[in-house]
Amino acid sequence: MLFAPFLALVLLAAAEIYVIVAIAHLVGWALTVVLLAASTVAGLWLVRIQGRRAWGALRSAVASGVAPGRELGDAALIVAGGALIAVPGFLTGVLGVLTVAPYTRSLARRLFGLVFLRRAAGAGLRMGSRASGAPAGGRAEPAPGAPQAAPKIIRGEVADDDGAAGNAAGRSS
Repeated sequence: MLFAPFLALVLLAAAEIYVIVAIAHLVGWALTVVLLAASTVAGLWLVRIQGRRAWGALRSAVASGVAPGRELGDAALIVAGGALIAVPGFLTGVLGVLTVAPYTRSLARRLFGLVFLRRAAGAGLRMGSRASGAPAGGRAEPAPGAPQAAPKIIRGEVADDDGAAGNAAGRSS
């Protein structure tokens, strides 16, 4: 299970090294280092601008009482893109810019949404929306035919503000 992500990281590192060496052979090592530094600085500047916009959109969605699904997705993509941009390399920089730039971020959001829905369906969950009668916020529900867990009942006492305690049925002393 942990082998696939490890293999992906090793392949990404190998591809990054290959691209850096290829560019260095074309333009020289000094210019390659300058290009790496400049792309990182420019990418982080873009992350800063888009991060502020995403944060403002998230705050206004929460303030208006709307479920901030799209805004949270944008914020997550900007954080992931910022991490990719911060890693020195041309491939990670391009992937990071594609997830941070507003024109390509919506495509990235849709792609990651499809991947998430496939994995959720494989795990026996289905995502609903308000239009389909699902709970607000699109909470996950068990798929039809999936095993249902028994509800957990926790017995206890309820304390009033004045310190009087009663049992869980609501009787107070």
